[in-house]
Amino acid sequence: MFIQHTKLNKWLLGLLILSSATTAFALKSDVEQPVTIEADEAVFDKNAGTASYDGNVIIKQGTLEILAAHIDILAPESEIQTITATGSPVSFKQQMDDNKQAQGKANEMQYHVKEKRLLLKGNAELQQDQDKFSGNYIEYLPNDGQLKANGEGSKSGRISATFYPTNKADGTTAKPAPKPTDTKTDKKAAE
Repeated sequence: MFIQHTKLNKWLLGLLILSSATTAFALKSDVEQPVTIEADEAVFDKNAGTASYDGNVIIKQGTLEILAAHIDILAPESEIQTITATGSPVSFKQQMDDNKQAQGKANEMQYHVKEKRLLLKGNAELQQDQDKFSGNYIEYLPNDGQLKANGEGSKSGRISATFYPTNKADGTTAKPAPKPTDTKTDKKAAE
């Protein structure tokens, strides 16, 4: 099966833009960079409109890097419909235009191209800079600005979100609080 690089490029850039729960965007120059894919094995079936990459799959485009054990692409008539990546976990990272790092991971990631819908399933996590969102299932719809999540199936059965303020009164961004110290250990060290 022949997959046009421009369609794959749009998906790769779109994946990271969709993965960020804030308003920053992936580096615009990334979409102009070549896409490289490394894997232990690749299988293409033009008639079925499928492609599979298996074994230590690494996809890079500019600052974007995706690591997965396996990736399936469904592209009937050379038009990508869905991309499914699996692993333990699948992970991605990319530099954003605001110089912050965006990253995420899940046991499975699916991107539905026409709906522009990103699904992260199983131990899902999205993070940009210090802000972090996690749950067993995360669905992100960028056109609607919607993020849906649930913790069903996880140990706690809940989702978790941590957001740091960006507009403090003095105009600076808040830094995470220092980790609390163990007073028992501190007392022993002082003696």
